[in-house]
Formats: sequence, structure tokens, C-alpha cells
Amino acid sequence: MSYMYDRRGYVASPDQLMTVFECTLRGGFREGVRLTEVHSGGNLSAAVVPDRCMDIYQVRYKGQNLNYIGNGGIVGPSFYDAKANRWLRSFFAGMLTTMGLQNAGRAYVDASGDERGQHGRIANTPAENTAVERIVEDGVPRVILTGTMREASLGKGNFTLTRTMAFTYGKDTIEIADVIQNDDFEERQYAYGLHLNYGYPLLEEGTKLLFDAEESKPLDEASAPHFGEIHRMEAPAAEGEKNLEFLHLLKKDAKGKCSYTVFNEKRAIGLKVTYDGNDFPYLNEWKYLAKGDYVAALEPMTLDMDGPKLGQPGCEAPVLKPGEKKEYRYTLECIDRLGTDA
Repeated sequence: MSYMYDRRGYVASPDQLMTVFECTLRGGFREGVRLTEVHSGGNLSAAVVPDRCMDIYQVRYKGQNLNYIGNGGIVGPSFYDAKANRWLRSFFAGMLTTMGLQNAGRAYVDASGDERGQHGRIANTPAENTAVERIVEDGVPRVILTGTMREASLGKGNFTLTRTMAFTYGKDTIEIADVIQNDDFEERQYAYGLHLNYGYPLLEEGTKLLFDAEESKPLDEASAPHFGEIHRMEAPAAEGEKNLEFLHLLKKDAKGKCSYTVFNEKRAIGLKVTYDGNDFPYLNEWKYLAKGDYVAALEPMTLDMDGPKLGQPGCEAPVLKPGEKKEYRYTLECIDRLGTDA
């Protein structure tokens, strides 16, 4: 007997099982920004921002925050600034900030003179055709969020990114599917990555960063002395080098999947991220260890962010033919213990 059939006599509103709030924020830089909050009916709650690429502002597990939140909080998309690293002014970070589609990595000026801001502009793009759908699958309630972001400019390409997020009743997992489509009449290259950001209380000294890499390296001289700490967090520091970056090539399982886990043994909270290693061949590790700004990001990437940029010789970014689309699937799973495959 299905769960819903067995329990339908007990439930007047689906909010008794899974709660969804859609609201509009007020005040300051967040004025007018749409927010959707989902409570799974288990231990998971998530706040999604449709006006910011349907990125995830916050994930709580058993009431505890798992991600870093920038000191500027939620900033509306109209305040985006592409110059140099001014992207940071609207970088709320959250659990997920999407990178792309015209850049991932440091800002640069392309061959035509256009400024490609740090990590691109897609994270500051509001979604259109948004929907919140409640369904029952195999007797189990689910909530599905969808929205489409368009990145287009005269003569510079025409892409859409359609994001679908699925929440299942009683489960502490977010299933995400991103479909990138080239709506132009020319073949186009694009950059794309997942800036997944972790913060206190999940993140503190001793928190484990667990992954199995075939190859790892520091990305600059300042990071090299900290290479021995790539699998654990250090305490926030008032002095010394705070900005650290490393690049990893993860091992794939028999199905081509890669995964990593961020886990705090003391608090028994963590997050496991699983994705297709063929879609995301690189994993970038970024730590910022300043007091207050204390964050670690493990970022699945379609390209090496320190390599050649779009349009430059040797760039490894994926390419789509006119009308072609590519789907990327990944899962965020909240956990309270380590499994044998962590």
C-alpha cells in the first residue's frame, strides 16, 4: 500500500507533509527579490532564489546551517557589476552559486573588448517560466521547482539554462538537473561550474573534506604550504595567508560518478555531493580562512578555471551546436554519519 493512500485520511493539506513558501523580500539590496523555501518533512530545509539563477541561499539540516553566507546577504540581480572582481559585491555564496556561462574564474577582457566578470553573470540572472509543482510518485509526495535563465547578447550568443530541483518527502536530498541549450545559429562554447560553499557550524577546525583524487595540486605559491591540509579545515586566522586554491582530478566509480563529502564528526552533520565525472572533470577547492569570512568551496567544473578562457587557443570548455542541449545532474545529500564509500 502506498504511503499517500495509507495516510490520506490523516492529511487535510499537503503542507502537513512538505511545506513550500513563496515570498518576496523587502529592504535594502534584496528589495523585491523572490525566495522559495522548501521543508522536506524530514530534516532538510532549503531556501532557493529564483531571481538569482535559482541558486540555493541556504540549506539547513536538523536545524543547523551547512553553508557560508556572504556578509552582504541576498543582493538583487540589478546590482550586478561585471568589472574586475566586483562580482563579489553581490556574491551571497549560499550553498550554490552557479558559474558561467561566458566565464568561470578570474575576470578578463575578451578579444572584442567585452569585460567578462569573475565567474560570469548567470548567477545574477533572474529566472523566467518559474513553477512550483507538487506531485506524488510511487505514493510518495515530491516538490519540484523549475525555472529558466537566459544569457543572450547581440552577436555574442543565446543560451538558456533550465534548472529543475526535486525534493522528496522525508528525504534529506536535493536532486538537481541543469539543461544548457544553445539557441543561437552558430556553434558556441560555454563555461559552467558549481560554486558549492560550506560554512559554520558545519565548517570549523577539524571538519573533514573527503574525496578520492587521482591527482591534486596547489594553484599558487601561497597555497603550496597548505597542501597537506586539503582534506581538513584549519581554524580561521587573523594573520597569514587566507586565500587558498587547489585543483583535483577525482577518481570515478564504475558508473563514471564522482563524489565528495564534507563532514563534521563533532556535530554529526555533513553533506555528500554526487555528480557525473565525465561532465565535471575538474574539482576546484577554495578556502578563505579569514575571521568572519570563513568558507570552503568544493566546485565541480567543466573546465580548468586557471586554463585558457573561452575563445582562446587550448580552451577545454564544452561546445554546443545550434539548437543542441546538454543536461547535467547532481545530488546534494545531507548526512549524519559517514558511509563506507565516503
